[in-house]
Amino acid sequence: MRGLHPAVLTEAWYGPRSFPERIAHFHQQCGTSRGALIPGPESNFLWFRFVLGQPVVRELECKDVRSTLIFVTGGNVHTEVLSEQIDMSDDLQLIVTTSRLAQTTTRALARRKATEWGFPYVERSDRSMELTLQDAGAAFVFRNDGLVLSTTQTQLRFELGTAALRLLSIARGERDWLVNVGELVEGHRVFDATLGLGRDALVAARAVGPGGEVVGVESNLALFTLVSEGLASHDAGEESTAIRPVFGDSREVLSREADASFDVVVIDPMFALPGKSDGNFKALREFADPTRLDPEWIRQARRVAKRWVIAKARYEEPWFNSEGLQPAPGMKTARWWRASGGA
Repeated sequence: MRGLHPAVLTEAWYGPRSFPERIAHFHQQCGTSRGALIPGPESNFLWFRFVLGQPVVRELECKDVRSTLIFVTGGNVHTEVLSEQIDMSDDLQLIVTTSRLAQTTTRALARRKATEWGFPYVERSDRSMELTLQDAGAAFVFRNDGLVLSTTQTQLRFELGTAALRLLSIARGERDWLVNVGELVEGHRVFDATLGLGRDALVAARAVGPGGEVVGVESNLALFTLVSEGLASHDAGEESTAIRPVFGDSREVLSREADASFDVVVIDPMFALPGKSDGNFKALREFADPTRLDPEWIRQARRVAKRWVIAKARYEEPWFNSEGLQPAPGMKTARWWRASGGA
């Protein structure tokens, strides 16, 4: 936030490059700004500085958009909480298409899946991805070698990634951090509140075995469709239970679950600001739900969990202790926290 004129009031937002117009609409509805949008450096995720027409130092809610505002004068931030990303999932139009060199069988599969998922099928021909997308935000692209979720900037596949190494370690008799912290054993029921690409869920499914159960909730429709398709085609072996993907807001899903109905609840929200080690998660960030960890989410999770709630957070929040969150034992970093269930 350096380089601002001392007299300029600025609100800072962090999020995908696609949402400046959504910010402007937010301010028009709330009447908080009469100024120009000043984009940050070029990247897929960046800061936007919005010149304010009046000082605002509070959390605003306007229709379906919510964000903690940052009020800056002369480079001094006057709020303690950094701005959230805006969840764009409701606005994202999805289509189904193929690669340019897709075989006849691949094209037929794409058409069938478009009908099954309820998304428009768009013939690719020899057009670029940008021309194929037109007004759509992302496309499920069926290629001869598999399915890819694509935008004009990124491509995302269902891949085991780090889960493959973790599963190999478990097969060698080594203990995985999630298994250790959650004290997972065969027959347990696990609720993954942030399914994403399903990597923690795959590890949990191996730990609880065929007699256990793993439910994974994903709030972004594009991600939910991709991971559901990937899990359906992935052979996890007889030693794992099947993962049941659920589409929805995990907080709402948790609110409908009975007390102590799961042994462990896992919450791994996407950090609002990308870390240096994000690497392979760059494409995932285009679709991941930016909802931040908050006390109510933890309370619902503790009510549903018999044993443990495991949550990831970049920094300790002032309310962690009052909600029972303590640093997870045996972890080298302080990003994972644990609270006892049954609250």
